[in-house]
Amino acid sequence: MNSISVRLLLAAALLMAVFIGVTTLAIQHTVDQRATIAQQERMHGQIYALLGVTEINDSGNIDIHASDLPNGLMRQPASGIYAEVRDTAEQQVWHSPSLTSPIPSSTDGAIGQWMFSKEPDNHLGSLFIMRFAVEWLLPSGTTTAYQFVVADASDDFDQQRNIFNRNLWIAMLSMGALLLISMALVLAWGLSPLRRISRQLNEIESGTRESLPVNVPVELHPLTSRINMLIASERGRQKRYRQTLDDLAHSLKTPLSVLRNTDTATTDNSNQPPELARQADRMEQIVSYHIKRADAGTQRLLTSPISAVVPADRIIRSLKKVYHEREIEFINAIDKNAQIRIDEADLMEIFGNLLENACKYGAQKIRLHSSRNDSAVSITIDDDGPGFPEGMHERLLKRGVRADTQIEGQGIGLSISRELIESYGGTLQLSDNPQSGARIIVSLPTGK
Repeated sequence: MNSISVRLLLAAALLMAVFIGVTTLAIQHTVDQRATIAQQERMHGQIYALLGVTEINDSGNIDIHASDLPNGLMRQPASGIYAEVRDTAEQQVWHSPSLTSPIPSSTDGAIGQWMFSKEPDNHLGSLFIMRFAVEWLLPSGTTTAYQFVVADASDDFDQQRNIFNRNLWIAMLSMGALLLISMALVLAWGLSPLRRISRQLNEIESGTRESLPVNVPVELHPLTSRINMLIASERGRQKRYRQTLDDLAHSLKTPLSVLRNTDTATTDNSNQPPELARQADRMEQIVSYHIKRADAGTQRLLTSPISAVVPADRIIRSLKKVYHEREIEFINAIDKNAQIRIDEADLMEIFGNLLENACKYGAQKIRLHSSRNDSAVSITIDDDGPGFPEGMHERLLKRGVRADTQIEGQGIGLSISRELIESYGGTLQLSDNPQSGARIIVSLPTGK
């Protein structure tokens, strides 16, 4: 239910179902009412026609010739259209040839009053019955009352009504389905600019697009223009931030170098260790750590995807020169087609820290290989060194924790690498190499 299209379609479907139901029932009621009125009018006409052909002799006997009947079906037995005349005692004094048994009687109704009813499931079946009572002046000068009754079987009427109702529901539901499909297509067309903007934002995040286009619908123009402003501001902020960090690091190098050289000059002719130089080195490492840590805290949503092979090769070439006397074997089996979203300088920093640690702690063979899925690329670094101390895997990722205090360093390489990796939404894991040694797994988001 988090989709706008689904919400709108469900709301439209609910409203349409209510509208179609109410409209169909209203149409059914109106049509049924009009058909019933039409039936009444036909039966009115039949009674008037009977009155017109009725003759009563002096003795009060009714004489209606079969040839004068208003409907030929009244002359056919059990045809479904019947007529009869009753006297004041509710006795049948005449009936049409079609009537084989009396029509259900009724004493309701005054002289000159029309009575229409539908009586289902009687011995003649379901019937529409029209009754009309009249007062007749006999030739003798006296008056008597008669009730003229016409009945019409309602089977055909009910069947036609049921067919009409079924066809009406089919038509209305089909129309509703077509309207719903049309609305879905209209929604898809109307919301397509939003989906296009969503795809373009994904492209911006993956680095394949610089900004959102300006040719968007008027309603979306304020949104896209402000997003473009935010993107430009973020890029400028990241650039200024990195430049500031670089300037800070560069400005601190000169004073630290002066302190280091000053201490070396004062201790050339003495047996005292160059303590100031060591402290200057430590200060430089601490400053470098905090600068990189602050840099790792920034967001990297606009970084273009790169392959990890080239940065790894550069670090490997540098380490081969530094540790050339040990003849360390490096194997770079990272998939060239695996794209990860990370700044190249940060990736080189990560590789530098992790691979240099492997070299420092006595590895003679270091292998890099990768695997990937839809959302991340995992780069595994295996070495044949002594491995990580038991139970130290999590602690070594904390700042200042070292596995071997006899080897020079501040214990911040793994911490910096982890913070850089996590700033890109990745993870860093330490484990043991199944073939002896250490294993480090770096997982970073793909460039999709």
